[in-house]
Amino acid sequence: MSMLRNLLTVSATLFGLTAATFASAATLSPGDLIKISSRSDVYYYGPDAKRYVFPNEKTYFTWYSDFSTKTVTDSELAAVQIGGAATYRPGYRMVKVTTDPKVYAISRGGTLRWIETEALAVQLYGADWATKVQDLPDAFFATYKVGTSISKLADYSPADELNANPTIAVDRGLTPPPSSTSTPPTPTTTTMSIGLQLSRDTFRAGDFVTISSTSTHTSGVSKIEIFFDAMLVTSCNANSCSGQMQIPISGTKSSYEVKTISTAVDTTVQTKIIVIPITTGPSSLVKLTLGRTAIKPGQAAEAIVDSDASIAIIRTDIYIDGTSVEACASAIRQCRWSDTLPGGIGTIYDVYGKVTDNLGRTYETDHKTITISNNDSPMATIESGKSMIYVNETVDVTARGSDDNGIVKLEILKDGAVVKSCDGAAPCTFIAGPWTSAGTASYVGRATDGLGMTALSEPVTITITNP
Repeated sequence: MSMLRNLLTVSATLFGLTAATFASAATLSPGDLIKISSRSDVYYYGPDAKRYVFPNEKTYFTWYSDFSTKTVTDSELAAVQIGGAATYRPGYRMVKVTTDPKVYAISRGGTLRWIETEALAVQLYGADWATKVQDLPDAFFATYKVGTSISKLADYSPADELNANPTIAVDRGLTPPPSSTSTPPTPTTTTMSIGLQLSRDTFRAGDFVTISSTSTHTSGVSKIEIFFDAMLVTSCNANSCSGQMQIPISGTKSSYEVKTISTAVDTTVQTKIIVIPITTGPSSLVKLTLGRTAIKPGQAAEAIVDSDASIAIIRTDIYIDGTSVEACASAIRQCRWSDTLPGGIGTIYDVYGKVTDNLGRTYETDHKTITISNNDSPMATIESGKSMIYVNETVDVTARGSDDNGIVKLEILKDGAVVKSCDGAAPCTFIAGPWTSAGTASYVGRATDGLGMTALSEPVTITITNP
């Protein structure tokens, strides 16, 4: 990609095309979010007249809560030189490199600071600190640098880091940080603007939510207040503020209101509200897998519950028709059950899993069924050569199956449609891609045995990212 950018720069110079030529029609201001109409990629326009790339949506949403962008032409965008990549906002999240077990907090300039103990992580980010850790792909590691580690609480403050780095320009050292004196910083806008962000999009009872608010006004901002369910969380005499609250574990509400009120020096007041819906259904953090969805009389059934590493597990239960048939102790992330089931042909059993964490929160899997039948269902699996690829790349997706009655057909499905069909039991491979834009794609394998019984695999998801 860097070679391509160099070639484009040389070509523009040879033909006498300058940044001024391309950008003359665009009115850009430092801090603008810019894009072209034909692509979804968004860039931050800095005070150095360069654009900064967001490597992925996770990075973007540590800075912004929505996509309020300015659209420019292809040539205008090409004329704005790339200044580098934006990194996570300091204090907002922790990260973990996929090939390194260490958990890092983030300081200004994309500086990774290792949190040396779990006790420190709890002190800094709360009991659910693990839910605030996101994987940093190896490909993005080069945009960060490693700083001094955090060995005691006084070494780092998430709230101070958030307040000290309200914009990407400040984080990258393009503009000075907010003044620590009582003199309000001079805003760049002529009207009051207010932003409100949450630490993630969905919440369950007992989760901790970090609330961040920023505001600007021509006269300066004298105070920002943050409320959760009409209760004051925190108040800051600055143009940025953040606080943390826990969603009530025993609450009966289906949603809660988060509100921020910004007061300017000239007494102008503006309010912004976000409603947090509380998720009560199956959780994406736990997954149920069945060995077979249909078994013959006397044949053993199998169920597996897998839990995400972010859950501090106290207990995992596997239920058959509402009765716990297996209980796994804390820290066991894969709970297995296998046994025969009574009942004649046609009997259907409801199977699900439930995980309880150290705060008393529960995470329930999807419900699935096991049927006693004349014929057992085949085993079906699917896998991809890579879980993450770049735009314009391809990857092999392979379905496999096994059964006592033999496999007569294997299929690979995407969005319910068959994209590859293979006769026989040999592994069936489909070349997926290339994709022209970032996103995700999921595939499912289907196996058909010699007696016509079919089974679907668990899906495999591929993440497509920009180079």
